[in-house]
Amino acid sequence: FAEIDAAAEMVRDLGLREPYVGLVPLVSGEIAEDITSYFAVSEQVPTVCALGVLVNPDLTVQAAGGYILQLLPGAGEEEISQVERSTMALPPVTQLLSGGMTPEEIALGTLEGMSPRVIEERSVDYRCGCSRQRMAAALRSLDAGELRAMAEEDGQAELCCHFCRNRFVFGKEELLEMIAQKTVDSAPN
Repeated sequence: FAEIDAAAEMVRDLGLREPYVGLVPLVSGEIAEDITSYFAVSEQVPTVCALGVLVNPDLTVQAAGGYILQLLPGAGEEEISQVERSTMALPPVTQLLSGGMTPEEIALGTLEGMSPRVIEERSVDYRCGCSRQRMAAALRSLDAGELRAMAEEDGQAELCCHFCRNRFVFGKEELLEMIAQKTVDSAPN
């Protein structure tokens, strides 16, 4: 076992009951280098990551961006070499951003000489997929005894989303309804 001086918590939602949480060692403290290392070591996917932030004198963010480039299975040595040459030839992301390059131009620059074509464009934003319905489904997955204990001891159940920290409260009556539904669902036909 190696001692880890610094580590980052990695959280991935794999569509299971709970997100997968793991610790990965930080290799440099530079976010792009640590992400590249994570993919190479933990996921065993060759990855190039470059990030940059332009900060104004008043400490507001003027521009921020970056790219993550991963090889698909079956990529040959020629493609790998071309990606290495293309990404090494690119200036730092902050220079690309300050030069006014668009995300598409930056993406195409990472694949210079490979004749890529843009298949789709989408806006990227953070939004959590949690909802009251999903949290209720998680509660319904508990057995009747656990639900009864919550209803009787606490008078409610409070669930907090691991990602966005939204809180969902289910009252005693809702918990008792879930128990009743479990009884109906488990009754022989």
